[in-house]
Amino acid sequence: MHTQTRGDSLRSIYTYPWDLFDTGVSNFVDEALALNLNGVTLATSYHAGKFLRPQARQGAVVFPEDGVVYFEPDAGGYEEVRPLAHSNPVLRKGLDAVLADGRLSVHGWTVLLHNSRLGAMFPQYTCQNAFDESYVYSLCPMQPAVMAYAVNLCRDLGAQYPLASLVLETPGWLPFAHGYHHEFAQVKSNVWLDGLLGTCFCPACLHAFRLGGLDAGAIKTWTAARIRQYFAACDETGADQAAAWISADLLQDEAWRAVQQIRQQRVTELVQAIRQAVPARTQLTVIPTVQRPTAMCWQEGSDLAALAQVADRLEIPFYEPSAARVVADAMHCLTRVAPEKVRAILRPGTPDLGDGRELGEALQGLAQQGVTEFAFYNYGLLGTRRLQALGQQLAHFHGVRS
Repeated sequence: MHTQTRGDSLRSIYTYPWDLFDTGVSNFVDEALALNLNGVTLATSYHAGKFLRPQARQGAVVFPEDGVVYFEPDAGGYEEVRPLAHSNPVLRKGLDAVLADGRLSVHGWTVLLHNSRLGAMFPQYTCQNAFDESYVYSLCPMQPAVMAYAVNLCRDLGAQYPLASLVLETPGWLPFAHGYHHEFAQVKSNVWLDGLLGTCFCPACLHAFRLGGLDAGAIKTWTAARIRQYFAACDETGADQAAAWISADLLQDEAWRAVQQIRQQRVTELVQAIRQAVPARTQLTVIPTVQRPTAMCWQEGSDLAALAQVADRLEIPFYEPSAARVVADAMHCLTRVAPEKVRAILRPGTPDLGDGRELGEALQGLAQQGVTEFAFYNYGLLGTRRLQALGQQLAHFHGVRS
């Protein structure tokens, strides 16, 4: 098994099992090493999508199976909610293959609660908005059965594989806008409206709000009324207005602020329970948000400072179109989390840092703030030219060994 030596900071590439096997495991590792990478962050649990693969050997577009895991789950290790294994046994062998090769550190990229397939099977455990409508793509972490599923999934992975780290994505509630299949709206989205629509009022959440001393029914009624008021009065607002409304609500409404804090406490509890369930040899890393900028992570129940206390690292996606915005986002995050606790994810291609110079400046800007570990998204989605530019930038980046 590959181990990183002192001073050999992580440079990992995200990938999917279908791209790994399309390239060939040995060829993939050869290429990663030639690009000055020393790790692979491989999907172990993932959702549906449509992926364009510019360098694929076979085909060009993949529609992955929804809500499945890419390993052989232990059938006896789960309760009511159980993972579904991918139908292709070959794709369930990715972790085994890269671990057996031994030349890269291996990190298990595990999507937890973004799972439309399980949501359709267990609608009673999904997020429900203020109008009692379920979001099939978002399992609610306040539900005990969902928490048990997430903990057991990570325990299973940790027990079966000597991973360098387990990388958790979506440990909380998904935002309202998250690219669901054929989303339709003729009301312009904004962060304030999405926050109201994305807040869960399922029975488990209402119970948690009551335990926190809140009038859960009144908060739910208030949320629905605000949404209907907005629909009746206007169908578009400026980004600056929406951001100001969020600030005003949090500053002026103690109950609404308390709702967010209760949600954050639950996600922190979930991550802490996973840390206790996973072997100490495996680092636990959390992707705190799927939103931009990172400061919006509270809408998913993420508290950066609290998560950094219960996990080993935060793996933050600095998905920005310029190095300056990457550096600014990191600066704000590092007021809450120590730099040694942060691993940065960068996208060296459209729509982000497609220009090699911008990528290099982002790397240097993050390093100057004390961030030393990096991951890059995503091997199969990047064309050859983008990958070569990544390798060139890493070759010149301070601290990378040839």
